[in-house]
Amino acid sequence: MKAFIVLNGQTDFDVKGCITGSNDPSLNDKGKNQSGEVAKELQSKGIDMIMASPQNRTMETAEIIAKTIGFEPSKITKGLKLVERNFGDFEGKPVDDVDMFALSSWFGKLSPPNGESIKDTVNRVIPYMNNMVKIFRNKTMLLVVPEHIYKILYWFFTGLPQSGKEHIIEVSNCALHEFETDDIPQEIKDYEPAAEVVVEVKSNDPGRLLSQTEIDAIIEELSGGTL
Repeated sequence: MKAFIVLNGQTDFDVKGCITGSNDPSLNDKGKNQSGEVAKELQSKGIDMIMASPQNRTMETAEIIAKTIGFEPSKITKGLKLVERNFGDFEGKPVDDVDMFALSSWFGKLSPPNGESIKDTVNRVIPYMNNMVKIFRNKTMLLVVPEHIYKILYWFFTGLPQSGKEHIIEVSNCALHEFETDDIPQEIKDYEPAAEVVVEVKSNDPGRLLSQTEIDAIIEELSGGTL
């Protein structure tokens, strides 16, 4: 089985440089054009099924692709566990006002106020995808998802990241990756969500997140100095 992952087309949140999260904007005109262009790349790929996150921006992208490649849009599957990561109180804030590197570090345990940590999101996506691969093991699957689910799916097919390499994934609108499901790493197939100690940001400045140095200090403390 092959799997293709596509990031949703552009929205006005992207233009403004704001954190979208569980907000639900529609594609803008550029996003619709981007969706049409990536659809052309998928026309010869033999897509058997399309699964999309349930947000407007991903469903619209998936529908544009479906119409272009001759797939019935009504047969698009909504992947409810693939809903975008909840960024809580940071949603709608300019990306430049928030330390996204720290917030998205696999090796940290930061959670935005009233939102999900990266591992919260991973813990719902990876088990779900393991089941999808088993159920649709003979299908060529297209997954249309928002930014942070896109990153997690990249880890799903390639393995959990090494320290400092969580952010090497291309995340431009309608970016496309192709994977072989036979190559899913064993660590992913065996992945079991574990209880995590979440460090929530507590600051007078709600846009301020811990630095990587502070994250490393927290990890060292939680591990009892064994790292």
